[in-house]
Amino acid sequence: MPGERLPPVEGGLNAHGELGTLSATGVVLNLSQEADREGVSVADQIALQDAGLRKSVAYWIIGVFIVANLVTLAVLSILAHLDQGNIESHLIEPGDRIITSQVFMTLLGATTVQVGAIMVIIARYLFPGRPA
Repeated sequence: MPGERLPPVEGGLNAHGELGTLSATGVVLNLSQEADREGVSVADQIALQDAGLRKSVAYWIIGVFIVANLVTLAVLSILAHLDQGNIESHLIEPGDRIITSQVFMTLLGATTVQVGAIMVIIARYLFPGRPA
């Protein structure tokens, strides 16, 4: 019977089923039955199943944050290089730059805030606080 405790048996098993040897049978278990047997609640089962999703989304959020900032830096670098080329070619004066320190700070800050806000929203949904 499943769940029935049997006394320990001494000896060996024979895979060929020869006479005079011990034999064994197996019981197929599933996660739900094991959780019920161990006393794991439904909420704990759901939390365990969601752990993989939470981990992958966390990695995805970090990746998006890094990529967004790298793209912003790359675009700013290209524009700064174009500004420098225009100044060297005497097309504009140094005071007429497109990319100033304020533009750098604004674009980097805005990118960080936007991606950070999305990260917080997703993180609060996936990792809710424990009830008090």
